[in-house]
Amino acid sequence: MHLSGKLLAMLTIKRITDYTSSDFKSVNELYESAFPHHEKRHPVAKINVLTNPNYSLQAWFDGEQFVGMIGAWDFNDYAYIEHLAVSSQVRSQGYGKQMLSQFLQLYPQTILEIDPLTSGIAHNRLRFYQSLGFSNNNYLHLHPTYHRGIPDHQLIVLSYPQPIDEARYQRFFSDLCRVVMAGAF
Repeated sequence: MHLSGKLLAMLTIKRITDYTSSDFKSVNELYESAFPHHEKRHPVAKINVLTNPNYSLQAWFDGEQFVGMIGAWDFNDYAYIEHLAVSSQVRSQGYGKQMLSQFLQLYPQTILEIDPLTSGIAHNRLRFYQSLGFSNNNYLHLHPTYHRGIPDHQLIVLSYPQPIDEARYQRFFSDLCRVVMAGAF
């Protein structure tokens, strides 16, 4: 695989199924630093979700170096990426693109969400995902809250390899509310 003009080996993925795992600490530190409070699970919920058979918390490595994490849900005919972050120590080195490219080989139908396009960072994030083949879906989408007292927040739904129709969006939203957010707080 070529990224940034250099040959890169495939990254290694380790699935974390227990918070006592030696890799959970690195993933958790990245999770806590990369996402705002309103986009994170309560600490107990974050641990409890590890036992859900649909959920996969993944630590990504280049050799022995931890490069990032993905928290994803497998719904048989599609995957939903709930969280994706690259370690600040290796950002802007092509690891996000490599992680997502490998993920899409494993899950060729994928949905994720991004913040509304209200900042340069949000526009850059959209361009990043579009460069990998993601499509913007024009549904009014409110992600359910992770915390009591904080309202649901609007996000943009992206899908790979093509836009999703209304029926698929409604199924995704149902899976999000019924399965992903079950026990979120």
